Amino acid sequence: MVLLAPTTTTYDSEEDLKVQLRSVIITRSKEGATLDEIIDDYSELTGDHLLDTFFSRNALVAYLSALEGVWCSTDGAHGLLLWFCSTPRTRHVVHMIQQQRSPRAGSKSYRRYMPRALPTTTYGVQFFNPPATVHVEAAPVATTSNVLTQPYEPQRPRPRSNPYQRPRRMERKHPYARQTPRYGMMNRRQSRSDELDFSMYGPSYHRHQLVGDDFFLAIAKWELGFSFDPGHDIEMSGLCISGLTLAEAAKRVEMAPYIAEHVLVNVGTVDLLHGRVMIDLIHDFDQLIARFRARNVEPIVTTLTPVANCGGRTAMAQRLHKLNEYICRTCPRTIDLWKHFVHPDGAVRFECYQPGPRKVSGSIMAHVLWNKLGRQHLLSALGNEIANQLTTDDQWRYY
Repeated sequence: MVLLAPTTTTYDSEEDLKVQLRSVIITRSKEGATLDEIIDDYSELTGDHLLDTFFSRNALVAYLSALEGVWCSTDGAHGLLLWFCSTPRTRHVVHMIQQQRSPRAGSKSYRRYMPRALPTTTYGVQFFNPPATVHVEAAPVATTSNVLTQPYEPQRPRPRSNPYQRPRRMERKHPYARQTPRYGMMNRRQSRSDELDFSMYGPSYHRHQLVGDDFFLAIAKWELGFSFDPGHDIEMSGLCISGLTLAEAAKRVEMAPYIAEHVLVNVGTVDLLHGRVMIDLIHDFDQLIARFRARNVEPIVTTLTPVANCGGRTAMAQRLHKLNEYICRTCPRTIDLWKHFVHPDGAVRFECYQPGPRKVSGSIMAHVLWNKLGRQHLLSALGNEIANQLTTDDQWRYY
């Protein structure tokens, strides 16, 4: 006879907490989860309050930051910290949640449900049993007649107050949320004296038309105040288009009804993120410059800034260096933005980038975009470089 030892089940509360926190964050993968939403969802899931365990929000933030596969990003509009989670085992779930359609604004998919008390019969008279405890501010003395003849209407219980809960925000603002014009009228933007006509050329900076991907799109939206073009699934403003590649930029330049005499171009980061090989990058870049020259325009091409998604001497970083060298060697008018986003020792200035990658509408690859400091730093560098070219070369003067 063989005796089998009874199996013992070990319960790791620490590991269970990590699994529950990841699941709470993953369910909000479409827009990201704020700290308040994580606390509320965890309380709804387990019945426990996270601040009873961590005692402070700073301790909870530090714990979330240390979790594997969990990172946070900053909502550029209001500075909210949005949390995301993706691990090799949950990547397919995150992808399905992100592909879900957003509910219509103002629609409510839930209703409050208040169960009614069951009717009982006493001496052939039907009435409703009141609950055990009912809060009544002022009630008249009950008599036999009105108890037997008037049905009892139970009052809704007051919601329990949560000492840790902050007021919920009414609406989340997204850096790339398209603004819907009120009353069906388009909000026409009046161009300033140092801008080109927005209706013809889209975003511009000191009378230079902007052509770029999500990096220039964020500059146009949040620093220069230009609006998105309505009616597109992909965010765009003129020739600043989310997920813009070199090949697509060449097509846009060829088909655009208006191209300004002076153009600033920053394109190529999306191609690097998608793993394009060097020979394809050179071919597409040459096609883009050829399209400009076919329209009698010699653009100012900027070098690409470091891709914060990758660090060190990776294959992507090496291709970026080679592409920047090719840009400086083949284009007569260039602005070196690379040097403004690295330290003297060559290390990336991560303080100019957002704390984590974010999903953009025009690409399946997450982007680590410039933050407020990085965008202001870039505009200052662009302004200085444009001024240098205008004051040193009579060929490019237009004032």
